[in-house]
Amino acid sequence: MKKKQKTFATSIYFDLLGVALVVGIAIASGYLNTRLDKFVNWGPWTSLVPLGLISVVNVGISMLSTRFTGKMSKVGNYLGIINTILSGAIDYILGNKAAIITYPVTFLIYTLAIKKWEESQEGKANQMTKTRQQLLGILFTIAAFVFAYITNYIGYGGNMNALAYVTTIAFALSLVANAFNALKLTTQWGFWLVYNFVQLAKAGIQGNFANVGKYIFYIINSVGALFVWKDSEE
Repeated sequence: MKKKQKTFATSIYFDLLGVALVVGIAIASGYLNTRLDKFVNWGPWTSLVPLGLISVVNVGISMLSTRFTGKMSKVGNYLGIINTILSGAIDYILGNKAAIITYPVTFLIYTLAIKKWEESQEGKANQMTKTRQQLLGILFTIAAFVFAYITNYIGYGGNMNALAYVTTIAFALSLVANAFNALKLTTQWGFWLVYNFVQLAKAGIQGNFANVGKYIFYIINSVGALFVWKDSEE
């Protein structure tokens, strides 16, 4: 079982399957042919900007970032930076106020990750005492949930419904996971696993069965990556 999970996390064929999955979902959602002029009036040139195509490419970059990180490749962090910049620009155009606030934080975390990973031994997770990891986990979690709540409260205009709270929980978990990734610690994969289950539940509640398939893929990938990182500590 463990061997199969590790194969899933490291195989180039599953990289391609993951990209095909998320890109296919994005195309099926009808985004592909969307132009920039649908959302902003910045001049005639906006009709030439394929915002939909950029968005579709971006979800592929996001998947590859996760896959490369699971393989302990620093390429994942560089792709994460690109994904953050593109996602921030797209959400700005779409007027997603809550998301816009979050991207500078995510960008800084990825910048730190690149620095920390460069200083570490390639193919090996960093080591830290269990007590210190638990302390960091508590601090990261408190800070992440406070920040996530504030940004979503702003984004939802103070109308915090059930979906807003689920979104807050998911974003907070992703912040904690990214923080542990910045320190190159295996602990991140436990948080990514919970995050993906929350997103799976959210997709199920919304009846978004395409995203159900996507997050099942991410859950399996998180388990496989956890085994890969655990073995690197030995």
